[in-house]
Formats: sequence, structure tokens, C-alpha cells
Amino acid sequence: MAANPKSPIPLSVREIENVLAFRTPVGAVEIPAGQNKHLGTIDTSRFDKIRLVTDERIGSTANIVLRLTIMEGDELVAQLDTVMLTPHAQLTRVYDVPATKIGI
Repeated sequence: MAANPKSPIPLSVREIENVLAFRTPVGAVEIPAGQNKHLGTIDTSRFDKIRLVTDERIGSTANIVLRLTIMEGDELVAQLDTVMLTPHAQLTRVYDVPATKIGI
């Protein structure tokens, strides 16, 4: 008996994991206009992709620039992305992970 050429090919199934890897403290982080603040470092070694979800809260009076930085150890290597948000704006982006650590 010949094999059916239309039979489905079994595909390997990878378990999809959705993890909140980082968040600011509840209630947001206040950053005075004109100042920089390191929000944290994320170990991205176990992820294929990451999703950035960010917003500029109600009550803000200035734009904010959020920079995601590729890191090697504790060294800043290069910018993955820079995002500018105006007051009340929000943004979601997905990135292929190019590094094992990302600074925010």
C-alpha cells in the first residue's frame, strides 16, 4: 500500500510561554522632566521575542523617551530602540531578541 501524499506532515510543537519579565512598580515611576533614570535590566536569554508595552500616564506634563539598550554583561553595547511618548500616549512593539540582557 502506498503512502497517501496528502496526509499531514507532523510539525514539532513548541510550548508558547507568555511571561511578564519586567514592570515598573505599581502606580508608575515618576521621572522629573530633563532627568534620566535607569528603570532596570532584563535577562532575555530564555526568550525568542519580547513585547514592550508602555504608556505615558495621565497627569504627565512632558514627553518621555524610553531607550532599550542591548547589554553584554554590565556594558551598554548598542540601542535596540528609542521610543518617544507624549502625555497620555501608549505603545506596544514586538522585538526579536538580539541579546541576553536588555537595559531600560
